[in-house]
Amino acid sequence: MKKRLQIISILVIILLIIITRTFASTVLGHPFFGDPITNLFTEKEKPKQLSEGDLRILKNHIYPIAKDDLKNDSSEFVFLNEKLKKAEVIGLGEATHGTKEFFELKSRVFKYLVQKQNVKLFGIEANFAACYDINKYVLTGEGNAKEALSRNGYWVWQSQEVLDLIEWMKNYNNGKSPDQMIQFYGYDMQDATSCVIWLDKYLSKYITNFDKSLLPEKIEENKIALRKLDDKALDEMQERNLNKLKQLEDYVLNNKIELFKKDSTDFKFATQTIAVLRQKLNYFREQDFNTAYSYRDSSMTQNIKWIRERNNNGKIMLWAHNGHIGKGTFSDDFKSGNWMGTHLNKLYGEKYYNIGFSFSEGGFVAQSPPSTNLFYLIYSFTKSIFKDEPWAVSNNYVKPHKKSYLTNAFSQLETPIFYIDFKDIAPYKSLKDFINKEYEHYEAGAVYISEKSALWSTNLYEYFDALIYVDKTKPADNFNIGKVIK
Repeated sequence: MKKRLQIISILVIILLIIITRTFASTVLGHPFFGDPITNLFTEKEKPKQLSEGDLRILKNHIYPIAKDDLKNDSSEFVFLNEKLKKAEVIGLGEATHGTKEFFELKSRVFKYLVQKQNVKLFGIEANFAACYDINKYVLTGEGNAKEALSRNGYWVWQSQEVLDLIEWMKNYNNGKSPDQMIQFYGYDMQDATSCVIWLDKYLSKYITNFDKSLLPEKIEENKIALRKLDDKALDEMQERNLNKLKQLEDYVLNNKIELFKKDSTDFKFATQTIAVLRQKLNYFREQDFNTAYSYRDSSMTQNIKWIRERNNNGKIMLWAHNGHIGKGTFSDDFKSGNWMGTHLNKLYGEKYYNIGFSFSEGGFVAQSPPSTNLFYLIYSFTKSIFKDEPWAVSNNYVKPHKKSYLTNAFSQLETPIFYIDFKDIAPYKSLKDFINKEYEHYEAGAVYISEKSALWSTNLYEYFDALIYVDKTKPADNFNIGKVIK
């Protein structure tokens, strides 16, 4: 009996080690056997560095950018005129969803594009219907900008920097004719509830005694109940709501003449809201990661296409994470798991121009666990399978990483912020060969756990037409610091 207990204890310990190390390697990016043991059997990697000559060439082909907005100096981004002469869809990424400099730089670029490049449309990685009130405020001044921003669907944009941009857009529109005004759109489709709420308000406003039973369910409202449903029940929910949506769509089209007369703009928005809701319901049960991401990003592309077509195919600047605007894929053949930038590039060709963002060190905002203890993280992740385990929004900081060879080279240029178009360095073989490789660099979305888990291996040269590099960053002024977002 004693021997059996010893064997069981040993097996439990081995199983525990396997579970913890597997979690550490897959979720946190740690080597399976840990750094100390791995380093004993791994030859030390020689740092990759640019020669002094290539560094000089690189420095001669960057465009320094001032740290602060020089009172809307119209010459600050004059170099973009040549770079964007064929562009109609301009994607601006961000290496994190919470960096002050990224937000401010993108706002400054947008202002320049509005004033010098005839860009009238702004699109952000946020829910389509949830941004309606922001656009209404920008166009008419009706409502409250901060309240409208709080309803956009994503807490990451609820910051002073984005609010300042909205206020600038509203002020810019003062006294402008409708064809001169700029507009604010969301183009994402991950939320059914905001679509249902908007359709309810719209149809109740214009149709007497509108039958609310025609509306699909707000499927995100009760996440706990949703988790208790098995696959069959979830599939039935999807089918039920798709059928209801078809009935609602027929109802709206049958009342087209009346609704169009009352407000043609809102009618067109309503038909697209139905399309976005259908995207969400089709996406709802997609469980393969690659297919789901590609469907979401292809749907966002179609929504961007609608926004442009609705506005005479006007030029648009897109605000999203680096991943979405990048010309990248999860598959070797670009047949599955493609990012939005890949879909946009296929749709628009050279009319799509994208600018990524990168940094070496500094701060950013993200949801973070209260502890990075491995056992706590395993507990927290396990708990999240059965019940929401939200982490508080906080300021996070990273130091330069020794294996981020490209950003380390950029840091040697001693230019705090700069822009580089990768075509400019293409003729210089040794410089291009250095940059045109996959390197680890910091990327974080809404969640940050540790420096290693935030290191993405990306070929920035292939993903982007150009890059804006910020050497040291600060966290954005997010309104949710310290809050737990559910």
